[in-house]
Amino acid sequence: MAPLVAVVEISRRLLRGDTDVWPVIVVALMALVVKQFGTFGAGLLAHLADIRVSFGIRRELLGKLRRLPLGWFTDRNSGTVKKVVEDDVAALHQLIAHSVVEVTAAAVPPVVAIGYLFVVDWRMALVSLLPLVVGMIVYQRAMAGAGTKYPVFMEWLTRLSAAAVEFVNGIGVVKAFGPPGVASRRFQEVSRNFARFFLDWARSTSRASVIAEILVSPASVLVVLTTVGGVLTAAGHLPLASFISFLVFGTVTTTGLMTLMTSVHPLVTSLAVARDIRSLLSAPELPVATHPVVPDADAPGPVIRMRGVRFAYGETVALDGVDLELERGTVTALVGPSGSGKSTLAKLLPRFDDPQQGSVELHGADLRTIDPSELYRHVAFVFQDAAMLRMSIRDNIRLGRPDADDAAVRAAAGKAQILNRLDELPRGLESVIGEDAELSGGECQRVCIARAILADRPVLVLDEATASADPENEARIQDALSEVARDRTVLVIAHRLSTIRNADRILVLDAGRVVEQGRHDELLALQGLYARMWQHDQHARTSAVTKVEAR
Repeated sequence: MAPLVAVVEISRRLLRGDTDVWPVIVVALMALVVKQFGTFGAGLLAHLADIRVSFGIRRELLGKLRRLPLGWFTDRNSGTVKKVVEDDVAALHQLIAHSVVEVTAAAVPPVVAIGYLFVVDWRMALVSLLPLVVGMIVYQRAMAGAGTKYPVFMEWLTRLSAAAVEFVNGIGVVKAFGPPGVASRRFQEVSRNFARFFLDWARSTSRASVIAEILVSPASVLVVLTTVGGVLTAAGHLPLASFISFLVFGTVTTTGLMTLMTSVHPLVTSLAVARDIRSLLSAPELPVATHPVVPDADAPGPVIRMRGVRFAYGETVALDGVDLELERGTVTALVGPSGSGKSTLAKLLPRFDDPQQGSVELHGADLRTIDPSELYRHVAFVFQDAAMLRMSIRDNIRLGRPDADDAAVRAAAGKAQILNRLDELPRGLESVIGEDAELSGGECQRVCIARAILADRPVLVLDEATASADPENEARIQDALSEVARDRTVLVIAHRLSTIRNADRILVLDAGRVVEQGRHDELLALQGLYARMWQHDQHARTSAVTKVEAR
């Protein structure tokens, strides 16, 4: 504010006939220099704070996502998670790096200016505030519904983000089926509805907002001050120097106010996304025992035991009263119709979820009493969706043993029947997934099996590892699975019954319950659900072979 004060002071001196104004000019120039350094320092500190806060929040969010049960993700799509972790944290940039500095810079000058003007002449000070008061009343009426509109606005942004991610993930289907514009109808409808909502909101506030902005604009305030001040000065009720003070400082109040008004939307948006971030960070986690138990691998009895396990997704019951025992060194297979609860049961062993009723035990210890890091020293898993991270093949394989040397990595890849294929890549094990390493689904599956072999955990969960493999890859995956299952306790979910006919025990699930169990021949003799599934499986394989031979 010093340069403006200097302008008024120079005017006073010149009106008195005093031309010694250089000391005032020097002070004003020094103030400008201080202002520039202050602005630079404030912006630098705010951006450094933004970097620290954004990094800390993202790290906390990623840690939170790691601790959330898998069911939390099944209730939400990837667009929702992406919005919170990326978009919402990015939106905080405006709040931390800019809004604090900008709002302070906008709020302080009007306060100083109003105080200064009241000291000069309280009557003219009230006149200068009249357009601002009227403008703020009009603006308040224009934004009266913002409290209810902003949450709806943020909800639409979430829907739009989710629809965009869904559209991109399904781009193959979009291109393959239907005329353009049909397969992407959901994304288009969400976009149109969002645009319609936003346009209606803008229309409802535009007229009052424009009137408010006109009233609080520098031009409006200047017109009022010039008119009233000119009349008072001409009548001798206001000194000329004071009139100049109001002309200089009068527009400061309105300029700062307009900056504050334009800062309302990013501020409210930032506060809304901050609430979404807090909501995610407060989501219930899988509980961790205060005093974790270390399972005794030498304890007698089954390695894994389930007692009366019940699990539901909302109102849909996936498992109901399941009892299961996995004996040491045996292979137990889970089969059943689609939706019978096989994958849900398998995901309870690595504790991706906890049962709502009953318990899952490892060497007699409830999984809920075991530290997760200790649990994963005992349990490894290979699911039907081959999870490959965007890193080198070597690092993908040794994900469970980061300290493993190349010899161990190559040995695991060899046992997984994938080493020769990896050696053919441009940089061998150094090749990066998605850059210079493009692997088929079956090949990715064998890399995941190599990861499980290298991890060398005594309990292994296999979830339909050959479900999407072609016959050649299926044979190789079966050889790899035979290697990884050696001397381990294995629970395997079977999509093709022919792959588990030699299992030590087969459990048949239907509607979340174990309806049959035994060896392959025993279950066939029962002439129940397993026998019917076996007949369908054999008929499907025979039909496929017949079609190939006919071609």
